[in-house]
Amino acid sequence: MKIFLFDKEEKIRKEGIIRSAGIVSIGTFISRITGLIRLQVIAYFFGYSQATDAFWLAFSLPNLLRALLAEGALSSAFVPVFSEYCSTRGEREAWRLVNNIFSLLLLITGSVVLLGVFFAPFYIPYFAIGFRGNPAQLNLTVYLVQLMWPFLLFISLAALVMAVLNCKGHFTSPAFAPVFFNFSLIISAIILISRVGIYSLAIGVIFGGALQLFVQFPSLIKKGFKYQFIISWKDEGVRRVFKLIVPAILGSITLQISVLITRIFASTLPVGSISGLQYAMRLIQFPLGLFPIALSTVIFPHLSSLAAVKDIEGVRESVGMGIKILSFLLIPSSVGLIMLRKELVAVLFQHGAFSLQDTLITSQALFGYCLGLFAMGAVMILTRAFYSLQDVVTPLKVFILSLLVNIAFNFILIRPLKHQGLALATSLSVIFNMGLLTFWLKRRLGSIGGYSLLISILKACLASTLMGGGIYLLSLLFNLLNPDFSFFWMVVYIIFSLVLGVGIIAASSYLMKIEEFKILIASLFKPK
Repeated sequence: MKIFLFDKEEKIRKEGIIRSAGIVSIGTFISRITGLIRLQVIAYFFGYSQATDAFWLAFSLPNLLRALLAEGALSSAFVPVFSEYCSTRGEREAWRLVNNIFSLLLLITGSVVLLGVFFAPFYIPYFAIGFRGNPAQLNLTVYLVQLMWPFLLFISLAALVMAVLNCKGHFTSPAFAPVFFNFSLIISAIILISRVGIYSLAIGVIFGGALQLFVQFPSLIKKGFKYQFIISWKDEGVRRVFKLIVPAILGSITLQISVLITRIFASTLPVGSISGLQYAMRLIQFPLGLFPIALSTVIFPHLSSLAAVKDIEGVRESVGMGIKILSFLLIPSSVGLIMLRKELVAVLFQHGAFSLQDTLITSQALFGYCLGLFAMGAVMILTRAFYSLQDVVTPLKVFILSLLVNIAFNFILIRPLKHQGLALATSLSVIFNMGLLTFWLKRRLGSIGGYSLLISILKACLASTLMGGGIYLLSLLFNLLNPDFSFFWMVVYIIFSLVLGVGIIAASSYLMKIEEFKILIASLFKPK
């Protein structure tokens, strides 16, 4: 009976994690859609002009610091320490740590903002070298960056609030907060363009960052937050957070360098190669945002809580569960994207100046990236496992080694496969990253899922193969019905393929008794 009760509690816990990940997935999906609309609105009202070039360059400075600090490094360093405080030191000490970090962030980012605003006329000419011959554009860039620097303050505090709420088991408002940023830019551009022109976008950035922070505050207050201005550099928790954040930032920088190096290699290829890689990566971001990013966001506080009470068995089981679920979701997604790559790219992008040749370039790059999609998701879970153990150095070492592997594969594959070789090199380096992280985590925790994890991955591969075969047969039928494959028929083909693919995966999962399928169905349809 004890084992039965344990299994039942374990099942309920898994369903709760999946349900929370579903909420984050929906928020991420809406954020991606509104982000696309935001770009379309900017393109519609401003097009390609000196003003838009000035805006994007000005926005890139505070946005780069956001990407390095607020987007991942802060959460990676704060969540494990805060979870430990909640588990072992009580609510009072935990909230004191939050107030301390909040006040320090306010002081540090506030100082960076003031310095950024004051010295903008001095450093912008070095960032905007091409604008030096156009004083009006250079001055516009200075004014825009001065106006947008406060965005860094708001978004850094928003990232901290998001991390606290996630640790407290609340995911809804953090998941949907970025949507308000997109809406702010869209509304600001539409309403203010006739009055202030390109400055409407800068105003939208400021209000968007503020909204992303303040929409989360009601939930934070409900959880028990009462702000007090506390600054204590000697506090043990503060020292640990800042000790962890430095390697996490270096890891983020390593990833940015990897992207930059790929673009440098691509710059030696024919025109369109860089754009093809960029568009293909945008498509890959959809399944990454819907599944692994959402799941890792939810599972990270859970792993940190388990690690805080030294429940190594719980950490091991949760990591294994996360990778199993990702294998069930991402391996079919990879096969589906590969089978539909040309049609998806054509339907989404082949309009106006985007030619058939551009579609072929992008679809080839997409094929290369798809081969590493599951590994990309698994790396997110494995990295969070190390972070939950308050080990940010091991992932950093692995990221650096993976960067070197990526460079080596770029040299090997660029000549025979061109841009597709660069995409494949990225996938191979991520697979190497996954393997190395798994090896080191296994040495630290013991077996992660073991035989059952291998069986889950093999079942997902078999179901995905059946799905791919079904979509291939459907493509033969559509080619017979409509050899020209017009835009309308491509849309119909994609819809039919998605329905058929989901049906085959569901039927295969039922027949093969795939546990992850049962958990997903239960979490989706079981009442709370």
